[in-house]
Amino acid sequence: MTWKLYAVVSAGAFVATYLMSTPKPDVATARPSAVAPKSSRQQAAESEIEALADSLHVSLKSDAAFRKPGRDLFRFQAQVQKPPAFVPPPPVAASAPVPVAPPLPVLTLSGVASDVVDGKPQRSAVVSLPNGVVIVREGESVAGLYTVVAIGEDSIDLESTGDHSRRTLRLSGR
Repeated sequence: MTWKLYAVVSAGAFVATYLMSTPKPDVATARPSAVAPKSSRQQAAESEIEALADSLHVSLKSDAAFRKPGRDLFRFQAQVQKPPAFVPPPPVAASAPVPVAPPLPVLTLSGVASDVVDGKPQRSAVVSLPNGVVIVREGESVAGLYTVVAIGEDSIDLESTGDHSRRTLRLSGR
């Protein structure tokens, strides 16, 4: 392609673009010379529409008050927010402290022995404590905390000297 042909094609494209971008005259919307009279219904509708348009303009103007935006797009700094005020929890009604019982010593039944005295069987229990072994009979005390209530073939019933609660120890082998 020569430069002359290139110039002609470019000029043609420029002229076509100009002609397409200009507004066209409005030939088809010519107004008739005689105006038709408006009915009372049309006049009432037009006045109602105008009243509504006026009220919209008034409400738009009242909402145009400036409000400061929440953040500034032209600053690279985070807005410092105040921490929420500390609200202490509601006070809890103080109740009387519940007494905590001391931990009970670990007691295990190691064995049960039986003797016949005056034709009646008498049983003895071997109880292991953390600090040693105790042999007890019915009615005797175990470490000052329990009283032996009954001794069976493979168990022993103890009663606490403090709160009179009962505890049963069984042989671990059976």
